[in-house]
Amino acid sequence: MNDTPAPGEPGTGTGTGPGPGETPSLRAFLGLYAAGFVDRERMIATVAAWPFEAEEGMDEGHPEPTHQDNTPSVLAAARLLGQVTREDVEEIQRRIDGGPDGPADGAARRP
Repeated sequence: MNDTPAPGEPGTGTGTGPGPGETPSLRAFLGLYAAGFVDRERMIATVAAWPFEAEEGMDEGHPEPTHQDNTPSVLAAARLLGQVTREDVEEIQRRIDGGPDGPADGAARRP
């Protein structure tokens, strides 16, 4: 596959997605993956390094903060909708947590 950033990827500034100072959309990025525009390894690496936001205004009647696109709940919803698999989510979590070999990107373990 080519190395052109997918629309919605963090920090692309390509004109097709968020530019500098704009917040990328995890929801949109996962939609691109589900549609086949992003390969699995790239999706996993990107989501594992995603700048997740704290969830605001949680309401039991609406378990997903629909006004926020960059929360862990968006990934959970993508799993429920079949956009990503259980294995995808487990690999993303392993990379976030550091797994047995440390984080995939070589960074220090995240808190």
